[in-house]
Amino acid sequence: MRIEPQSLKILEFLLQSRDRVVSKDDLVAHIWEGRAVSDWTVSSAIKALRAALGDVGRTRSFVQTLHGRGYRFVHAVSEVLDNRDLDLVEAPPLVLVRVFRANPDGKNLTYLADGLSEDLITHLSRQSDISVLSYTASQALSTRAPPPELNVTRIVDGSIRDLGGAFRITAAVLDANAQQQLWAERFDIAKDSLLSGLDQVCGRIADALAPGRLHSPAARIGTSVPAVYEMYLRGRHAYYRYEPAAFAQALASFEQAAALDPDFAEAFAQQAYCRTTLYVFGVAGSDRTLDRAEALARRAIALNATSALGHARLGWVLGYTKRADETVAALEAALVRDEQNSEVLLAYGETMNRLAEPRRADQLLTRAFGAEAFHPPSWDFARGHSAVLRRDYDTAIRHFTAVLERVGGFVPAAVQLARAYWETGDPDAARQTRALIGRIAPKYSLGHAVRMFPYPSTKERARLSDALQGSGLA
Repeated sequence: MRIEPQSLKILEFLLQSRDRVVSKDDLVAHIWEGRAVSDWTVSSAIKALRAALGDVGRTRSFVQTLHGRGYRFVHAVSEVLDNRDLDLVEAPPLVLVRVFRANPDGKNLTYLADGLSEDLITHLSRQSDISVLSYTASQALSTRAPPPELNVTRIVDGSIRDLGGAFRITAAVLDANAQQQLWAERFDIAKDSLLSGLDQVCGRIADALAPGRLHSPAARIGTSVPAVYEMYLRGRHAYYRYEPAAFAQALASFEQAAALDPDFAEAFAQQAYCRTTLYVFGVAGSDRTLDRAEALARRAIALNATSALGHARLGWVLGYTKRADETVAALEAALVRDEQNSEVLLAYGETMNRLAEPRRADQLLTRAFGAEAFHPPSWDFARGHSAVLRRDYDTAIRHFTAVLERVGGFVPAAVQLARAYWETGDPDAARQTRALIGRIAPKYSLGHAVRMFPYPSTKERARLSDALQGSGLA
């Protein structure tokens, strides 16, 4: 069994402490000697240990996670100690993939640059000898240097340019300080060979990061048509702006992708998400019910039952329909298919908030944030939402304010911030926040808020309505 030095230290510590639960603080004190490290660093090290032990699946047979408490070694000790084939190996590189740049040549290729970066991260994460920070971490870091506690050893940087009949992609592997270029290559990819060309780029970068190793092939999302893939990336890039108009643009792109490839499950799943968001915001011309959004999510699952995205989108839709049991079942099905997917965990957690179950939401959000060293600013909203439901107003106000400082047009944060101020007995701050909502979304009403936060509890619905009416929202 091949195992990294750090994983071996954790294994030894867990074996020594097998009669108790080992907390994150215990691990930090013993393995990292008390240095400040993120939750992501700890969870990543545990993940590496499980990979070395072959401890896969939802039921852990070696290292068990007790959420909110820590970790415990649960396998029969004699079976482990009798193995004498522990092979200490050099730790794999930990890679930060910067979001590729779209060179300013008068053509908008940002959507393709983002898509290439996400594809590359997905491909590298499938390699057993390479560790990589997530796409959300890459977005959050932007061009900043990775913090020392992450122990990043390689940085991948690159750009894309439209040459007319082809795309030119330039990629480089840099050292941890981005001071020394260790490898670089240029690729000219014909537009009708986009998918195979991107696979080639991903493969060459994997070879440069871990030379001489056998790498898994790229796993393409469910379309083989370059034009469909490009349209899908346009939609992804649009909805990441989290604005009503952007979701309308995204929906149009996903509809075109599905029309060109009717077997493309992800295109239908994303339509469901966009239609739900437009419905919740009450955008002019949006659906009057969620029937169509639900049908699209179910079609995605019918096309690809293994897709975590399809099940997660169905759960997101159902969360607004007062069908709590079906909502939870869909989100659980998504986690079964990808239990480490931080976006699924976040969606599940925020859905629990909307079902007025903040304690359950906190558990899921802790897992979501533990899987990410960095996260998009909008993610703080879910933590604020669970805090306001628990009447922890200082925490809630801090999270909502942080979101609005970084994403000024994020309406849900402004709505819940007004509610938090009102419930703390600060009507002036509540009314000022209500005025902010009017500037962000002039037609936003109390009816929109009730639709956005469909708490099944009469008490919780009354709390929200009373606070928003007091703040001046009619």
